[in-house]
Amino acid sequence: MPGRRVIVHAGFHKTGTTSAQNFLRANGKHIWPRCSLVLPAKLRGGAARMAVRYSRFGTDAILDAFADDLHATLSAIDPGTSRKILISDENIAGRMPGRDGQMAYHATPTLMARAEDVICDVFGAEADVVFHFTTREPQSWLRSTYKHNLRTSRLVMNLAEYTQTYGPAADLAGVTEAVADAVTGTVYTIDLADLDGPLGPARPLIELIELPDHRRRKLAPHPTMNKGPEDGLIDDLLALNRSNLSDEALIASKADLLGKAQDHDG
Repeated sequence: MPGRRVIVHAGFHKTGTTSAQNFLRANGKHIWPRCSLVLPAKLRGGAARMAVRYSRFGTDAILDAFADDLHATLSAIDPGTSRKILISDENIAGRMPGRDGQMAYHATPTLMARAEDVICDVFGAEADVVFHFTTREPQSWLRSTYKHNLRTSRLVMNLAEYTQTYGPAADLAGVTEAVADAVTGTVYTIDLADLDGPLGPARPLIELIELPDHRRRKLAPHPTMNKGPEDGLIDDLLALNRSNLSDEALIASKADLLGKAQDHDG
C-alpha cells in the first residue's frame, strides 16, 4: 500500500511556476489541512541554491549538499500526520537555460533521482513520490526565457542568435522522459497552453493533492505573475546590455525603463 504522497513540482522555468506558487500561497489556509507546502521561500537559501550550483558545476559534493539541505527541510515537517506534501520550486531542476551560458536541463534527471532518495529516506520507502512538470511549445518557451534573461542578466544575443544557441534546451519533453527513466515515481506533464481555467497553472497540483470539492470551491483565483517584459522593450533592453554601463548603472537603467513602461500601461 502506498505511503504518504509527496509531489515534486520542479518546473520548468517560464511555464507558470511563479503563478502556481503564488496561487498556492494565497490559498494556503484551504490547502494546509490536506497538504504541507514547501515553496521557494523554504528552498532558495538551501536545496534550490545547491541545485542551481550543481547544474553549473556538476560535482558530487554539491549534489550531496543539495540532498542534505532538502533532507533538513523535509525533516522539519510533522511526521505524525498523513497530509500530502507538495514541493514546488523550478530552481530544483537546476539553472534556467540561457542564463550565463547554461545550455540545458542536463542535471535535472540526477537532481530528481536524488530528491526521490531523500524523500524515501525521510518518509519511508513506501512514500508515493510523484513528479509534475509544466511544459511549453518550444518557440514560445525560448522567446519567454530570452526576454527573462535579457531583463535579468547581461545577455547580448539577439533573439535569432539566442534561439540558435539554446534551441536544444527547449526539448522539455525530452527532459521529462529522462527524468522518468531516472526515478521510480510517476512523472506527470501538461502543456501550459492547456491551463487556462480559473486555477491556472496550479490546477494539476490541486488535482494531485486530491483536494476535496468543498475545499476547491473556496479557492480564489490569483493573477498571473512574473510576466516577461513587453516585446516593444526588447530592443531597448538589448541596447542597454550591449552598452558600457557598469553593472550597477545597468540595473538602475533597466529598472527605470521597465518602471516607465509599467506606469505607461496604467
